[in-house]
Amino acid sequence: MITMINRYLNPVRRRRGLTNVVTTLILLTFAVLLALTATAYTSGVTRAHMNSAGQERIRLYKTHVWVEALDNGTDRCVVAFKLHNLGGKSVAVVLIDIRSWEVDWSTVYSHIVNETSEGTLLYANLNYFPWASLTGSSVLIDGYNYTQATGNVYVGHGDTVVVYIKAEEFIYKDNIGMPVSIAIGTTNANFFFECVAESAR
Repeated sequence: MITMINRYLNPVRRRRGLTNVVTTLILLTFAVLLALTATAYTSGVTRAHMNSAGQERIRLYKTHVWVEALDNGTDRCVVAFKLHNLGGKSVAVVLIDIRSWEVDWSTVYSHIVNETSEGTLLYANLNYFPWASLTGSSVLIDGYNYTQATGNVYVGHGDTVVVYIKAEEFIYKDNIGMPVSIAIGTTNANFFFECVAESAR
């Protein structure tokens, strides 16, 4: 009787699930397919992002915030930076904000770099220029002509503009060594940067 029961149970015991090798292969195949799908999706998003003609991307570099501490107790400040348009179209700078103060266009002086004849200006550091000398419709800084802005500053695709700002009295000698926030507003986006204030002397 026991032999008969064992004979009927043996076929049931021999029915096993998938072997370890087959299970591992299935899991590996699933993992590879998942990885390929994620890679294809990421690549597509990145390609679409890079090829977008409407994408606005700018880079601010060689930034300076110079503070003039005068003997009579009044402090003045000059802000300078280079702005490089990395996006796929021209950019209109419609707003410059320094430390939450909107800059008046009459205090902004800009120079579009000619990459052919002024290639050194793209990489050279910016030198301090006195606050009181930033006056009139144009000014000569380190041999380059800077024009006083009357409104939005336009930067073409791939171009670089150098900007000097005769800042109002909202940065003082007590702020030297502290970060100063700079915001650049374009038609479609806002870009925020920080620069450490330094002494003009």
